Amino acid sequence: MKKHPKTNNRLLLLAVFLLMGVPYAFAQARLFAVAVGVSEHQDPNHNLTFAHQDAMDMHDFLRLYTTADRIQLLTDSDATYENVVHHLERLFSQASPEDIVIFFFAGHGHLNVFQMHDKQMNFSTLQRIFRNSEANRRIIFADACHAGSLRQPGNRRQANPGANVMLFLSSRNYQLSWESSALQGGFFTQTLISGLRGEADANNDGSVTAIELFKYVNPKVRQLSGDTQVPVMWGRFDRDMVILRTRQ
Repeated sequence: MKKHPKTNNRLLLLAVFLLMGVPYAFAQARLFAVAVGVSEHQDPNHNLTFAHQDAMDMHDFLRLYTTADRIQLLTDSDATYENVVHHLERLFSQASPEDIVIFFFAGHGHLNVFQMHDKQMNFSTLQRIFRNSEANRRIIFADACHAGSLRQPGNRRQANPGANVMLFLSSRNYQLSWESSALQGGFFTQTLISGLRGEADANNDGSVTAIELFKYVNPKVRQLSGDTQVPVMWGRFDRDMVILRTRQ
């Protein structure tokens, strides 16, 4: 992630979305989630400003849909490789087929890897953890530079996470992912949370589906970034898969 060189007053409107809507519990499903944000690294030359805040915002939002024992927040020095793997395995192994598991990451990204506080996590690690989960809805949200490298044709054999896995990535493989002082977070994450809160519910049926979320987030992030950041969605999943229900 990088701080965007320009901001716009319209960015401030997104903050209003975070105060809108009252969420309801998942219908006949449990939510398991791990939210990771790394602003501070062992090498301070790699530090970011708002990655940890993005993880906190996503955690606080998802916490409204689950119980404290089914969600884990890891930021900065707590977001070591071993710690992240431990909590992913601990929580995702508890999921049943009807449940949903979500891994959120905000921080530096490189070709097929995410940068934790101490070292890189190769996507093959996430692939293994996701394959071992019984949940039929498995989601990765990644707000990181070059996040789209996970869906490049040359990486598909290595990065294929299996069926019923959705990857929603903040930028194409050759692009940066911007963070903004006006939003106190990343363009992608803050727009993503707005969409999940119900702004993406285009048909107003009380559910946010995968395709609805993409159609909401993609153009807004492109607009905010001046078309320098284009989110991508990839994986083997039903485009009408319900990610969450905003009302019963």
